[in-house]
Amino acid sequence: MSQFLSQMTGWNYFGNFENGWLSAKLSIISDYLIVLLVLSVTLVIFLLLFIRSRKNFLERSKKLVQYRINGFFSEIIFSNELSGEVYDEKVNEFKKKIPIHKDWCKDLLIQNIIDLDKNLKGQSKDQLLSIFFNLGLLGYTEKLVNSKAWYLKTKGIYYWKELNYSKAAEKVYPLIFHKTPNIRSAALVAYISLSEANPLDVLEKYGDSISYIEGLNLMEVIQRRRFKKPNNLVHWLDFKEDSKLIFALKLVAHYNDVQSAESVVKLLSSSNSKVRQEAIKCIGKLYFFNAEPDLISMFFHESEENQIEIIRALKDIGGPQSKEFLHYVLSLNKNSEIKINAMYALKSLDSGFTRKEIQNNTELELVRKHVENPYLEV
Repeated sequence: MSQFLSQMTGWNYFGNFENGWLSAKLSIISDYLIVLLVLSVTLVIFLLLFIRSRKNFLERSKKLVQYRINGFFSEIIFSNELSGEVYDEKVNEFKKKIPIHKDWCKDLLIQNIIDLDKNLKGQSKDQLLSIFFNLGLLGYTEKLVNSKAWYLKTKGIYYWKELNYSKAAEKVYPLIFHKTPNIRSAALVAYISLSEANPLDVLEKYGDSISYIEGLNLMEVIQRRRFKKPNNLVHWLDFKEDSKLIFALKLVAHYNDVQSAESVVKLLSSSNSKVRQEAIKCIGKLYFFNAEPDLISMFFHESEENQIEIIRALKDIGGPQSKEFLHYVLSLNKNSEIKINAMYALKSLDSGFTRKEIQNNTELELVRKHVENPYLEV
């Protein structure tokens, strides 16, 4: 019947009713979406304001705590000797003035102790470690090291290392073989920094590579603690891992271990360019004159970076053969850096700059002038 009426009148009652109902439904949904959007934006604004206010409150709290920390340390460290009872009383009073139950407060205290430790000596350093224990911060660092999160664990290891807490070496040692690279790296540097019993020997058991930054950190520790040369250092030049081998070469140069010189020369034939480069540097630092012909013979088979290191080494160990060789290098079509280093080497070897091939060559004359006056550009 409806179909008949639709055909007769041309008006689709049910179609228009369905379209109207759909339009109303869409209108209701759009209203809900607008309300939801407004609520979401409002919630985000309130959340951002809350985070900002919390951050400002935390910053103000840190400034206040830092002010009280400065006063406490000044009173404890720079005052005349305090009796045990007075000392304990002042520590307990200080604990009540700061939110020491908060982790950020403990971090702030430890960092202050570390900073002061770097600038104080003798009895004052011992007093700082005593404050560390009396404030109960050891337990906090142990909690960090025992944490499952690698970044918390490395933070705890860092604290022990910077505080020179040597008793922690035994706890740090197993972490050298941890499955997480960041933890292994932090533990290696900390153990060598803290251990008293031949700490460098751990490198023989360390199975990981040693990055450039780790090498710098380890050398800083070795220089600061003034370790004796390892008895078996020459055998470390047999390391199979290239980064450990490079670090062993740095140690040979650091300890001026001339007895290892022949083993260093053998590494000039290594398949790794970086190992060869470190061996070249090591030869120069050892002043191993016997390696002069080896360096000259390998020059043209090396990269420009290694060629520069060879020239620098010849500057220290070269003789008449090196002088002739360096003049030959200057006659070649090499870049300015190689020519400048060659000219510096000739100057160091007291060869002079009187040869006609230099005086009659405009480019070499400019290089010579630059060597004599580095402020000139080539």
